[in-house]
Amino acid sequence: MKWKKSIKMKNRLDEMQEQKMLKIEHNGYWMAFWGLFTALFVQQFVYGPGEWKYVAGEWIVFMCIALYMVFGCIKNGIWDRRLAPTNWVNMGASTIGGVFAGIFGFLTSYRQYHKLYGSIATGVIFFIMVVTACFSALTLSAFLYKRKRDKIENEEENELKDE
Repeated sequence: MKWKKSIKMKNRLDEMQEQKMLKIEHNGYWMAFWGLFTALFVQQFVYGPGEWKYVAGEWIVFMCIALYMVFGCIKNGIWDRRLAPTNWVNMGASTIGGVFAGIFGFLTSYRQYHKLYGSIATGVIFFIMVVTACFSALTLSAFLYKRKRDKIENEEENELKDE
């Protein structure tokens, strides 16, 4: 019984402090996310494309953070502060990711084999694969978000009608 009391302690922050704490946690989350993302790419570039044993821990933490954010936002009907869930935005984001993946694929292939045309082909293949995968994932996420948003709005309308 005592451990339940210690877990549900009273919040001692006022509203301004709570907002500042949320901002600090927000910045910490994004620093961890992009720090892990950068560390994964740097380690893959340094150790080579086949050495997953060096990045397995970071990869697991990164994917847990990313999946938590995706599922948490969709569950609560939240997409983004600035971007709309449209096909144009999804294609733009996918293209940006594809360009970075293509450059990464080109550089790692060229570093390992020193073959220009083969490395260009590798970069193009990476680009196509990442654009396709990202666009598919974003389109599915946008569909699920819109469905959840409609459900939330319908529940709110029903609650207002019942009052």
